[in-house]
Amino acid sequence: MREHTESAGQSKERKSVPLVEILNIDNKTNNRAEFQKEITTGTYGFFKDSLIARGYTEFTDMNEAYGTLPANTIIVRREDPRNVLKLFSGTESYTIAFAEDDRYSNCVEWNPQADGPKNLSNAYAEGLTNLNHVVAVIGFEKKPTDDLLRLPDATHDSYGLDRAGVRSFQGAVSADRVTFISLRVPGRLLPESELTDEELDRVDMYLEKTDSGIKAEPVMIHRSFIKEVATPE
Repeated sequence: MREHTESAGQSKERKSVPLVEILNIDNKTNNRAEFQKEITTGTYGFFKDSLIARGYTEFTDMNEAYGTLPANTIIVRREDPRNVLKLFSGTESYTIAFAEDDRYSNCVEWNPQADGPKNLSNAYAEGLTNLNHVVAVIGFEKKPTDDLLRLPDATHDSYGLDRAGVRSFQGAVSADRVTFISLRVPGRLLPESELTDEELDRVDMYLEKTDSGIKAEPVMIHRSFIKEVATPE
């Protein structure tokens, strides 16, 4: 493994950023490019620290993470990170609702052991929201009383994705229902201390290409935080 040197796009350590800045990025305009890296790192760090403080276990390998989940059906959706923040508040919950009759697909029904990674791509596709470039995907227990529907659009494949598991959910999501929370962040906006050696190599290659004017696919970093890690028998 070659030695990594700090580039213009990478810092070595993660700095803490106050929550008020995380939620009000538009209030600061000076040094915008550098602030973007700082605020993205701070946003990611706030979620990471909050989850670990609440007993979640961090995984850099998503397959390993999902392999620790039991063979129970759960609901998975790309979530507004601002809603995830509510799980850390006094209420420890938030509500997913639709305006009048404007109901649409917004999640997938997933069994980690039976389905493997199948359906998870659909979870990312059923939402667009991020917070300072941090994307959150949340998995929570399915209950018999849940308002969970399969709408007509779930019968059609889209962009090569099998949508058979796509669903529409509305109702309350409470902290005690959550089984995992995964974060996705552009690698160029994270410090070296948050990346594995393999990720560092990929980000370095990306930055070298873009610095040379060569178009390159951004490197996305995935981290999964599992609430209760199953102990091998």
